[in-house]
Amino acid sequence: MLLKDSRPIIVASKIDAASLNIPQTLISQHGFTETSQHQIPTYSNGNVNLMVIEKECIYAEPGDIPISGSTIIFASKHVSAAGKPALTVHATGNLTSQAEFGGRPGEVSQVEPFRIVQALRTLKQESARNNEQIEVTMEATHHGPTSFPVPVCFVEIGSGANEWSDRRLGKIAAHAVVAAASDNSFEGVNAVGFGGTYYSAKHTRMSMEGKYQIGHLVSRNAFESGITETTLRETFGKTIGGCETALVDWKGLSGDDRRRLVQQLEALGKKVVRI
Repeated sequence: MLLKDSRPIIVASKIDAASLNIPQTLISQHGFTETSQHQIPTYSNGNVNLMVIEKECIYAEPGDIPISGSTIIFASKHVSAAGKPALTVHATGNLTSQAEFGGRPGEVSQVEPFRIVQALRTLKQESARNNEQIEVTMEATHHGPTSFPVPVCFVEIGSGANEWSDRRLGKIAAHAVVAAASDNSFEGVNAVGFGGTYYSAKHTRMSMEGKYQIGHLVSRNAFESGITETTLRETFGKTIGGCETALVDWKGLSGDDRRRLVQQLEALGKKVVRI
């Protein structure tokens, strides 16, 4: 079983084209070398380990990763109905009773917001440096895994086969994964984001440019689908380093959902910041 220590782990999947694209750059350009200590392909660079597992990352469970680590950064594909090219970062969790894509219903993962910020900012910087005209966005909390005893986040290439195998995008995402694995934390204010669309431009901008670092992001769809007060409380409780601030997209929620949310946040003693 995975136990906590000081070494971050990067996890990729053998059956995910984007997920394999990213480790290729980590191995060829970031100094990761094979250690051959486990049946699962394992590489390392300093105190960061890289593993390539058999199943899709969203279905990973603690027993699939036989080494210990302090945090897990999953390198993965991103899929969207629109098929728009994008580079994304997000925390994981099932905010409602539905758990169609891994993890447990109504459970969210632990998250370290500064890793989300570091990955987002690096994706933006590297895209600009390489003249890539591609959207960089934070996604709302969704899908598994949810049950690891350490924080997790996803860095993704989307949204179709052309992007998943694009080596230029793999290089940009690899830089972001390395940044997320770094412990050079951004000294920001931990926050949970509420409201807006699945791809919240407001919360993404605040994470990239402001003093806040957002871990879990709860879109308006979660309220429409029935997020419980227990799960809402967990988005704060599983934010590593503590979290007392809620960034609420005022126009990004219906009036009834907003009033109910604010009442719940005030009952929890959280600071409500209107954005």
